[in-house]
Amino acid sequence: MSLLAAFEASSPALLLGPTLEALPSIDVELERQYALDPERPISFCWVRYRERERLERALADDATIASFDRIGGVDGRELYRLHGSETDVVGAYREWVDAGGELLDCQGADGRWEIEMRFPDRDSFGRYHEFLANEGVSLELQRLADDDRQHRGRDRGSTLTDAQREALALAYEYGFFEVPRETGLSEIAAQLGISNQAVSERLRRGQAQLVADRVVE
Repeated sequence: MSLLAAFEASSPALLLGPTLEALPSIDVELERQYALDPERPISFCWVRYRERERLERALADDATIASFDRIGGVDGRELYRLHGSETDVVGAYREWVDAGGELLDCQGADGRWEIEMRFPDRDSFGRYHEFLANEGVSLELQRLADDDRQHRGRDRGSTLTDAQREALALAYEYGFFEVPRETGLSEIAAQLGISNQAVSERLRRGQAQLVADRVVE
């Protein structure tokens, strides 16, 4: 039985780590990665940031990136193709591929990555977790769960990460879901100590997960 793992990771040596630290209000969604050379994967990322010139200066200064290209944009987001640096980035891609891992979701904001992955078993995830820790990556585990669809149907609340559950509970308590709304994103973000964009993404992903668990069979 495979294992689902959700965790937060931060380090200036992770891909885009310096950019996430330099631009706290940035929002990044990793769409996909592939590699002809496993030491230098190519990443496609959707980036939301209000000042493109400042963003691209940060990308140019980011030692984890060898080069980048803007491919296009839609709805206030820009799609970038990133070539990883050969020496200044943690080789996470090769490690999770070697461990049999599958990247399901990867979002960057507030200086850190929020990651969801699937691994063949707990031992393979344990090896990957140990690799990141040995590389000096700061890790905060949010959830480990067996990828058993029948079990998930009986215990649907367990599929939310702790961060999503906290944001949803706070939003409900403050009347965010009332009509009309009794509070806005800013107050919830202030309580959580994160940006408006980060809490918006956390609520959106949490609500999407609840729909997947409770509505979609």
